[in-house]
Amino acid sequence: MAGVRLFSRINIATEAVRGTPIAPTRQLYGDYEGSFKEDLGLDFHEGENRGQRTRIQHATQTKEMVAVSFKSTNGVPYDVLPIFFSALNGTATAVGAGADKTWTQDPVMAATNSPKSFTLDVGDDVQNWRLQYVMWQTIKLAGSAGGLTSIEVSGFAQKAVKTAAAAVAANQAIKIPGSLWTLKFAGTAAGLAGAAVQTNLMRDWEATINTGLTAQDYADGTLQFSQHQESLDIGGSGVMTVDHTAGAITEFYDKYHSNPPTLSFLRFRATGPALGGSAYQAGFDLPVFYSDTDPLGGEQDGVNLMKVPFVIANDVTSAKSIQSVVTVCSLTALP
Repeated sequence: MAGVRLFSRINIATEAVRGTPIAPTRQLYGDYEGSFKEDLGLDFHEGENRGQRTRIQHATQTKEMVAVSFKSTNGVPYDVLPIFFSALNGTATAVGAGADKTWTQDPVMAATNSPKSFTLDVGDDVQNWRLQYVMWQTIKLAGSAGGLTSIEVSGFAQKAVKTAAAAVAANQAIKIPGSLWTLKFAGTAAGLAGAAVQTNLMRDWEATINTGLTAQDYADGTLQFSQHQESLDIGGSGVMTVDHTAGAITEFYDKYHSNPPTLSFLRFRATGPALGGSAYQAGFDLPVFYSDTDPLGGEQDGVNLMKVPFVIANDVTSAKSIQSVVTVCSLTALP
């Protein structure tokens, strides 16, 4: 019998020692296509002449690398975001004495961030694979009015081993509707707190964050990578769709056209239902340059829309790029 999609799983747990797998303890709910893909680096020795018209006679495995992805177009819960944002700051912990726990996972820009590694169980009713030393390289969030917030994460794992799946309880984590996201912009990072929420403006948005993590392989007696490094830039890019208003022209078009281009600061925030003494919340602040504008980039119900791409920059004043990565949720600790 073939595996059944209804029985597919992606379950997760935080490793105490990177590369030492443990039994997953939390279920993730997402789209299961392409959850992982192994690259064994097979060399087929095509250059060997054997006096035959077909040269390939044997093969050699040269490595073992696993690409990992998690994607959910059916919504992402507040409680899941700290798991992925731990790639930006692995030392952050949940703060708060009540039911509502605050996670602040801003990356340090001039030192290491000690990102967490994870074990994943991936499979269905036919076969399960346990992936070890899983880390996240890109995190993409997207939201639009009338839908659920989606997430798409990619990364790497050291190894995938066929084994039995751990039994993990279901959860009913609260997901983030796209309409709950708000936008603020200001001329400085400090100005975002007092800036007004932009109503009747943003239709949809997406942002991709690069964590800077890489897998490092060595000639050290194994086919798997030996360690990770925080060796690439932390940054990213995104795009917003907004109404073609006078305020949008001033903020987006004029700052794009200024010479030199003007650095701006964006705050994305989503506030959900009540939780403990506060409410569910997710969001982050970004210093950005607008990399293009399309003032008449579309329309909806006869209303002209603008497409506004942006790139994440470094703020000299705060010496940060991605900042105020805050999630208020019920997650007390990483699974």
